[in-house]
Amino acid sequence: MATTRAVRAATTRHKLLDAAVELFVDKAYDEVSVQDLANAAGVAYGLVAHHFGNKRGIHLEAMRQIARRLEQGPPPPGPAATRIRHLIHDHFASIQRDPAAYLGLMLGADPDSRTIVDAGRQLAIRALGEILDLDPERPAVRLALRSWLAAVNEAAIVWLQDGCPFPADDLIELLTATLAELLRQAARLDPALDPVPALSAPDRPNGFAGPDR
Repeated sequence: MATTRAVRAATTRHKLLDAAVELFVDKAYDEVSVQDLANAAGVAYGLVAHHFGNKRGIHLEAMRQIARRLEQGPPPPGPAATRIRHLIHDHFASIQRDPAAYLGLMLGADPDSRTIVDAGRQLAIRALGEILDLDPERPAVRLALRSWLAAVNEAAIVWLQDGCPFPADDLIELLTATLAELLRQAARLDPALDPVPALSAPDRPNGFAGPDR
């Protein structure tokens, strides 16, 4: 009996979370009520509070769920240029699988949502520092990497909003060149930096050129 109740509770929580993701992707936080969430999940009103405490609790968990959907695994071993291209390729592949969720997370004005985005950005900065063999705590390196990640996200937003007007592989090359230039400029700001790795090698990931291309 206890097992049955646990399964039923887990199923209800899952339904609520799925409903919250869909609603908060399409609507602003203030436009979604607890009753809307319960109705969309097909459960009783009081179960929202039971599982998530309140609307803020389920909203934050929905944002975390979206962020988890967009997470990427580590790139395979290889030259820095290849690994960077692999990261960007996977990023665009993931947002193409769920573009509405990506836009909802990145364009959300809620401070708590932005905190979730920033946590993901910090993980990405550490990963980039490892790939490039650069210390992400050095001010010039941190400036370059944060600027580049902002450029990647803004490029993805514009690309999606414009209906993916050109192949993702071309955008990947643009963003790789942008990182190389930012690192060169970082070395000018901090001459003690080791020589930055070449990121202009011609190798490219295969088989991803955006939707319907």
